[in-house]
Amino acid sequence: MSSQSPSALKGFRWLLIAIPVLLLFTVGVYLVWKTPPAQIPPHSSAPSTPSQPADLAPFGRLPDWSKLDRFQNTISKETFLNRLETVYTKDPSWKKWIAIDESANQAIIGNYQLVFSPQDRPAPGSLFNWKTRADLSGDRALPLEDLVIAIDPGHIGGDFAKIEEREHNQDGLTIREGTMTLKTALILKPLLEKLGASAILVRSKLEPVTKNRAQDFADPRLFYRTSEIRARANLVNQTIKPDLVICLHFNGTASKELTPDQHFHIILNGTYTEDELAHEDERFEMLQRLLSGTITEEIALAREVAASFNQSIKLPAYRYPDSARASQNLANHPNLWARNLLANRLYQCPVIFMEPYVMNSISFISRYKKNPGGIYQEYAQAVAEGVARYYSSK
Repeated sequence: MSSQSPSALKGFRWLLIAIPVLLLFTVGVYLVWKTPPAQIPPHSSAPSTPSQPADLAPFGRLPDWSKLDRFQNTISKETFLNRLETVYTKDPSWKKWIAIDESANQAIIGNYQLVFSPQDRPAPGSLFNWKTRADLSGDRALPLEDLVIAIDPGHIGGDFAKIEEREHNQDGLTIREGTMTLKTALILKPLLEKLGASAILVRSKLEPVTKNRAQDFADPRLFYRTSEIRARANLVNQTIKPDLVICLHFNGTASKELTPDQHFHIILNGTYTEDELAHEDERFEMLQRLLSGTITEEIALAREVAASFNQSIKLPAYRYPDSARASQNLANHPNLWARNLLANRLYQCPVIFMEPYVMNSISFISRYKKNPGGIYQEYAQAVAEGVARYYSSK
């Protein structure tokens, strides 16, 4: 075998080193050329959806936005904007959180996209499928047959009335709103049942539905204004699942003095203010009501109840002193007002929130001393007749 020279061996060793290096370099160049550059996400002009606890109403929960999926392709852009601007808001502040994408025909609410339909379609209920008037059988024997109606006696009454600030004392006479609403509810329930409804009381005693008490909170108002209403909402939405909720109240002023005023109005959910829309849960709950179409039933029903009241009881229409939190634009009716209350926002079906009389007015006190039962009876009768009138009409 012939021997190799030192120079030949040196060149061979150089090739052994250079060839692997060259191969590695070639593979690296190929991979860089093959892999596309990282994509920079396009800038979105849609508002962000804050999800910090500070952006929630008291005791509010972070919403599950996927629960709005059932409303995809059910509402037109025109109806969406009409309800948003004429019922549920009063100024353009909603644009901070809701954007309309014209090219994609959708609303962008933070990270959620709601696709509009070319034309309106029947909307499903928000948390449960409540029945509209059109859903009822035309050959039913009684006007309220097949309806489930929840009666919500406002406030708590009894020993809790003073804590709630819903107690008036005049000349040794004590008037408690929560006590009066329950007595009215106990008269209204059989009236509705005779008309065919399944009527269920949200509260049947002079006790709260919530297990909490005023001493559980640094601010006692959270007990009766928030904890109590949220407990009732859970009962309505998860157990009763009604087609309608009737919230019974008696109006009153904060003054300890008697007032000459008497009036009547009905509150429907709406007129969300900028500070309310800043809460993510309130935006979500507003959209649940807007998309499920509760306002369509509520306006028509409230008109009939107001007509019944005005025919039999004849109380003047009320005007809100704070027009920023209430609006009368939704129905052009003197007795109907839109306002965002916790109850009419959380109950996921049509809600008629009654506010007749003024329980610390001169005329009311005079009538109450003579015959309190007569007030409860006429109140319940007017509500029952108005509800029956609506569901009987076509």
